[in-house]
Amino acid sequence: MLIYDRVVPLNRHTHRRLRLRTAAHNARFAAQLNSVPLTTVEFPQAASEYTIVFARLENGDFLPAVVVGLRNQHNLYVDENSRWKRGYVPAFLRQYPFMLAEDRDSGTLTVCVDMAYDGLSEEDGDLLFKEDGEDSENLARAMGFLSDFHNEFKRTAAFTARLKELDLLEQRVIRFGGEGEQRELGGVYVVSEERLLKLGDEVIPDLLRSGALGLIYTHLVSMQNLERLSALEQEDTAKAAAAAATSAASANGSAN
Repeated sequence: MLIYDRVVPLNRHTHRRLRLRTAAHNARFAAQLNSVPLTTVEFPQAASEYTIVFARLENGDFLPAVVVGLRNQHNLYVDENSRWKRGYVPAFLRQYPFMLAEDRDSGTLTVCVDMAYDGLSEEDGDLLFKEDGEDSENLARAMGFLSDFHNEFKRTAAFTARLKELDLLEQRVIRFGGEGEQRELGGVYVVSEERLLKLGDEVIPDLLRSGALGLIYTHLVSMQNLERLSALEQEDTAKAAAAAATSAASANGSAN
């Protein structure tokens, strides 16, 4: 469930008094992610800031994601005040604390909410429901966003299924860090340019017309952003070292 902790179906009777503090919205819930799921419609915006890769799911399918950290449980884009530092914020995060759950058998969609989110309360914030029990304008907008995101996720699944069918994805290890302190981030997949160039002439026109070829090259170009991510990692490490040194100096001063 990644960012979700205590998900329940949103109920206009049980949650009649529930409020959302939009002004207090923060990214604390995403602070321990080092990658974030992405839909294909987001590729152009995301590629200007992030590296787009593919993650392999337990069922063997693939999911696009942006890399936001080079260590486990560490997001380089969430600052010390739990705010997103810069750049495009993926829709997967913008839908929080809501989500759509789909029943696999019936296809029925249910709006759910993460009750663990600290921006929810019954005391202050914007009401999710009106006095008559109807959806508030804020909730209606959120539900519209959820519906659009769900549809884009379906289209994204079709794209990654095509990549899998053509066997274009290969596992890659991302190496970062300076000489003598190089580290690795594994478990990611990228499109193999070698395999792509070997595709038959009967396949390429279909990829071009469907928009898949453009998405593939957007993904490949985004790989250049690994240098930017590595620089963020170095900045973060230097900041942590400076903070530790200041803390140690303060402790020594107190002891003396």
